[in-house]
Amino acid sequence: MSVLALFLTLFSAGSLASPIAKRQAPAFVFNGDAPFTVDTGTLAAALTCPNGAPTQAAPPVLLVHGTSTTGQETWGEGYVPALSANGYTACYVTLPGRAMGDMQVSSEYVAYGLHYISYLSGGLQTAVISHSQGGPDTQWALQFWPSTRTVTNSFIPLSPDFSGIDLLGSDLSQVCVGDLCQASLWQQSDGSHYYTALHAHNFAAQVPTTAIWSSSDGVVNPPKKNAQLPSASAIAVQDLCPLRIVPHISMPTDAAAFALALDALKHGGSGSLWRVLPSAWKVCFEINAPKMNVEVADQLQADLNDLINGFVLGLPRVTQEPPVMAYAQ
Repeated sequence: MSVLALFLTLFSAGSLASPIAKRQAPAFVFNGDAPFTVDTGTLAAALTCPNGAPTQAAPPVLLVHGTSTTGQETWGEGYVPALSANGYTACYVTLPGRAMGDMQVSSEYVAYGLHYISYLSGGLQTAVISHSQGGPDTQWALQFWPSTRTVTNSFIPLSPDFSGIDLLGSDLSQVCVGDLCQASLWQQSDGSHYYTALHAHNFAAQVPTTAIWSSSDGVVNPPKKNAQLPSASAIAVQDLCPLRIVPHISMPTDAAAFALALDALKHGGSGSLWRVLPSAWKVCFEINAPKMNVEVADQLQADLNDLINGFVLGLPRVTQEPPVMAYAQ
């Protein structure tokens, strides 16, 4: 085995969290980037490649999960096998504390992950697919770590909240009374300091971007507004399947959403409803995409577990939104 092959094996599935991998994790520090506050070993250990390191024949896709869940729970039985069946190698990042903490810190994991997956693939550019909070986390990384744009060829956010969430006509800050909420819930509120900073610093698509959203989301509200990013495209699942009901938690396993995401992936991040429409007669009658190992009953139980482990049991709870970091002020 060559030295390079041995090195890549050390960093492939199941080895990224090992002491050897942690000591050998590379640093990615570039002029113009925001500073990392998390140590390199911790950032590297957050990336998992279940099918090994990406290759030229099976290029990389970084998967970024959302609030109250983990990389494995969101992507392990859905996009990982489905993307593999379509010729891609998916690796997912697991954000700390089920992404309930400071989103600015979560974005460090995304920024590092974009460089790391490219590094593991021998310098290939990667696509990135996100769900929910993973959307603004990734956008924050692309804006404040500009070096990530050189290793990223496309961004496909599913149900992103790029502008902030209103809940029953009120922003989340009016729901987060006392210490009821964790940091990321404060930050995802419409009008938060986090969104003010995000929107004030080159808020636009940094790489070819197609957002995919659902009119029946039920969590990210309003869904259409939250899917808008200047210079990016946005396609609703219902544009493809008009009567389809796709709640927020189902987007990472939905067949129609995957069809739109796969089209964007195959075309460098530029999705097209018209290219996918000829397959609507089939896609719109499928629940999950082909090769996804997802059972409805198991998914419902997993969603309930996510709700309990993240929103109900997730710690720490804070009394106010975390301050915006100095580099974003």
